[in-house]
Amino acid sequence: MGLAHNLALGADWCNAARAFMMSVGCIQAQRCHTGTCPTGVTTQDKWRQRALVPEEQGQHAARFHRKTLEALADIVAACGFAHPQDLQPHHIMHRVGSHDSVPLDKLHPFLAEGVLLSDPDSTIYGDWWRAASSDSFRPVEDLVMLRASSV
Repeated sequence: MGLAHNLALGADWCNAARAFMMSVGCIQAQRCHTGTCPTGVTTQDKWRQRALVPEEQGQHAARFHRKTLEALADIVAACGFAHPQDLQPHHIMHRVGSHDSVPLDKLHPFLAEGVLLSDPDSTIYGDWWRAASSDSFRPVEDLVMLRASSV
């Protein structure tokens, strides 16, 4: 459902790194950065890599991918569509309590197409848009200072 959810929100691309890691045997031991992964999935240590059999885990990953796409196709078909690009926020319901659910378009604020280019300050993202740079992930301006000066 996460894939359909993200596509309905407008994602052009969806990644599933954690899910694929688990499909090949990751147990989320949270030791990836130490080189001591107990399943051999995230280590360069040859001894630990013995647990990783690419021919076997490759089949697991392929099956996971195939089943993920089949589930997405089922959701798209249940909505009466032929392609995932037809999904829109109002097609996906999100549970907001034990008894209630709302369509995604009522849960998230959406911007008019092109507004970040034409008038970013009219949006809730104006400060972030001005602070962004295509050259770096580091903000051009200090958002804390920027917000403090605009109050």
